[in-house]
Amino acid sequence: MNRHIYLFLMAALLLAVSCKQKSSPVFTVKSDNFSTGKAGEMILAIDTAYWTPAARTRIRDIMQQPQPAINQIEPMFDVLQCSNKDLQASFIRHRNILQFDYNPNYSNNSYELKKDPYTSPQIHVVLRGNNQDSCMALFLSHQDEIIKAMYNNDIARLQNAHRKLNEPDLEKKIQDKFGISMTVPSGYTVGREEEDFLWLLFRTPKNDRFVMIYKSPAYELTTDNIVYERNRITKAYIQGAVQGAYPIVADMEGYPLSREYKIGYHNGVELRGLWASVRDKMGGPFYSYTMLSPDKKSCITIDGFVYAPQEKKRDYLREVESIVKSVQ
Repeated sequence: MNRHIYLFLMAALLLAVSCKQKSSPVFTVKSDNFSTGKAGEMILAIDTAYWTPAARTRIRDIMQQPQPAINQIEPMFDVLQCSNKDLQASFIRHRNILQFDYNPNYSNNSYELKKDPYTSPQIHVVLRGNNQDSCMALFLSHQDEIIKAMYNNDIARLQNAHRKLNEPDLEKKIQDKFGISMTVPSGYTVGREEEDFLWLLFRTPKNDRFVMIYKSPAYELTTDNIVYERNRITKAYIQGAVQGAYPIVADMEGYPLSREYKIGYHNGVELRGLWASVRDKMGGPFYSYTMLSPDKKSCITIDGFVYAPQEKKRDYLREVESIVKSVQ
């Protein structure tokens, strides 16, 4: 297929996807100005003359490194490469853009990370250099910041979409029950409710997405304590497909990944890991966030996990992560 025809068709596809996924305005975002692009996708603008095997390997090794804490290898981002000319013509409204701008007349090399320059939400990273090596050096030195910004931007775009199509009755139930505010997208239903526990389900013939929220007497937010409490709750309240089965945190070396993390005004601890089923063969990835309740007397955990045995899981995991991170 002619390269220009291919790029034109891809641009049309991106625009069509964007139109189907319009989401509600947030802050100063206009409803007709949402960014385009598929979930987990980024545009790499680099002219063909510089898209050498060496450059391709170095860039893809970083931007397509495996998504952490998934029980199969999936890339952090799907990379769609185009020239700088085609970027301006067709892809400038994409949600995530990494641009290599080479010009021998540049007197200085520069790195710029722009938020929402053409649309919203959008991250546009521009690496300007007077030669290929200088641009690559800028990319390597800022790689962690670039990945973090684009990843968070993917979460933000999901949250924008969820605000448009949400479940206000469930959100009120969460507010009344746990004293926290969060966005629940359309399609989630209550699987089980107890005094200290709420389990939300989104089920399809091929996959399941779950979000559970539970409250426990206040405890020290160590990884071991959070895992112990999660296992206690799931054993008590989530019955598996086989009698006597229930999900627990998988005991795997190096997992779960844990770090202190702040969401809004909440200080807490996030976990990324894998779950497995006692007395069954089910399993998948999960993302959780544990924090003190507003009155400081309890710990509240919001936990999203995925079961999709025949499918890729990255985008489903980011969906439940975006729900967890909507807490206010």
